Amino acid sequence: MKEFIEKEEAELAFKKALRRTRFNFFDREGKRIKEFAIVEKEEQLSNRVYLGVREVLVSKIIGTVEKAQDFDKDFNPMREESKVRWVNVYLKSLEDGNLPPVILYKIKEEYFVYDGNHRVSVAKNLNFHSIEAEVYEFFSEKNDDLNLLSRERFSFEKESGLTGIECSKSEGYKELRDEVRKFLEFYSLGEEGFEKSTVWHQRVFIPVVNILFSNFKESEHKNNGDIFIEYLRYKNSYKLGNKYEKGYTNTLVDYLNRNKILLIKKLETDIKLDSFLIDDFRKLHYIDRIMFYTDDTKGKIKAIREYSKKQFRRETLIIGEIALFSLNNDIPGFIVGMQRWFEGVYNFYRDEMVLKSRQLNIDTKDLNLDSVVEDCVRYSRYYRKKANKLLTRKELVYSYFLDIFLPIFILFRENGIESDLNKQYLKISQSYLYYTRYGGEDNLRVFFEKNILNKEEYKIGDFTLSKNIRLNYNLDKEMETCWVLKDYGGTQNYETIYRLKEYIKFLEIDDSEEKNKKFKADIEKLLKNRETLIQYNNNRILNVIRGKWEQYTFIDYYGTLV
Repeated sequence: MKEFIEKEEAELAFKKALRRTRFNFFDREGKRIKEFAIVEKEEQLSNRVYLGVREVLVSKIIGTVEKAQDFDKDFNPMREESKVRWVNVYLKSLEDGNLPPVILYKIKEEYFVYDGNHRVSVAKNLNFHSIEAEVYEFFSEKNDDLNLLSRERFSFEKESGLTGIECSKSEGYKELRDEVRKFLEFYSLGEEGFEKSTVWHQRVFIPVVNILFSNFKESEHKNNGDIFIEYLRYKNSYKLGNKYEKGYTNTLVDYLNRNKILLIKKLETDIKLDSFLIDDFRKLHYIDRIMFYTDDTKGKIKAIREYSKKQFRRETLIIGEIALFSLNNDIPGFIVGMQRWFEGVYNFYRDEMVLKSRQLNIDTKDLNLDSVVEDCVRYSRYYRKKANKLLTRKELVYSYFLDIFLPIFILFRENGIESDLNKQYLKISQSYLYYTRYGGEDNLRVFFEKNILNKEEYKIGDFTLSKNIRLNYNLDKEMETCWVLKDYGGTQNYETIYRLKEYIKFLEIDDSEEKNKKFKADIEKLLKNRETLIQYNNNRILNVIRGKWEQYTFIDYYGTLV
């Protein structure tokens, strides 16, 4: 029964397609399909290159090599004799959900069917977006713009192995080729199973294009290659900052803000930044870090990844700890020091965490212990500095357990928090270290009581950073005499408060009214400066990308300046 219904559907579809060509009886010339032989002669085609199997947009298939008498320009059948074959192809597409590959000849950006005219006809009638095809490209001996574009695109695709990047001018492909070459020269870490050009495409090109398309409506009708080239030219001419600030992340944020600040007249630029786009930005941030590592650092990171089978969030932190361990134990060479550090320190931290958790009946199954051990390593660096002496590994890991690990799990139990534990745990731990670094109380319980509200969401814009726990520093109270700061957004950033307190000491102003006048005069002057607004918005966006959890206000930016 099902087969009968499908055959009836296929025959009805053929009749409709055939009827379209008969309705156009008086405009047959206008509906005539393009013939490859005619175009071949006009374009003076000579060389042919096999491009392999590709996904081709059905809308770009506009002609045929041999069946001009059987189909019109929209690939509707023109003859009743095509019915049996057309219907069989239609039924095959319903059965398999796709069609076997066709063979296409490509001239510039247009495709002609060498084999598979009926499949293309069915695909167009079923509104397929694309079809799989073996593609042969033909090149003209002419040197007009379109033929130069075609040759440059082919050259870029052959060298890089990348397809699907569309530029409207031939020089665009030259610039892309230079960009990929430069990337290949500096990138030597990460997904070793992929070609470096593929990493560039997935971690640079696609994220940049996604971000730009999402933020500029007028870019919707531009080619993806053109919109990337516009940004790339800006990046390559970027004059400000050091080499780290000239990476993809900083220059793209600056590019967005400089374009947006012309369109709106308010303090914060209207940049779209949802969780997907933040993920795209973080791909770029990851690439930037790797690109600017020295060869020595890259070599050490590779060795750590190969030996530990792990990829740490702060790989340079691990390198530093290994170097310190090797120095204190007179171990020559990085590799030997690395092996002994993992065996003697890292594994010891991990084993002690597991042991103490079991003894205290703490369930760590939802916790990534590798992340916690890395956090312990970070804490140990801070704790050594605070103690101003070398400490044993037992002193460090037990201090971490008592200062950080145990109090956080007590908080989890008291508030019935059972989900997203790893993210919640790291957020609290790292915020606490940051808090104490800038003068906060050296007691995690006090930090909890003052700065954490339970069972709420913490957001920056529309992006939810974490559920159940929200940091709420409420540090304006510490500068409540400086009431004017609240008029410009206030702050929840302890570092800002610390800096402003130091600034007040430097100014030697005791009178509350005078302090507020000084702050207001400074801030009002800054707000009139376009460059200041751009830099503030750059910092605001970069804060989110880098995973900082405090709401970044103009007062925070002012704090960095004073």
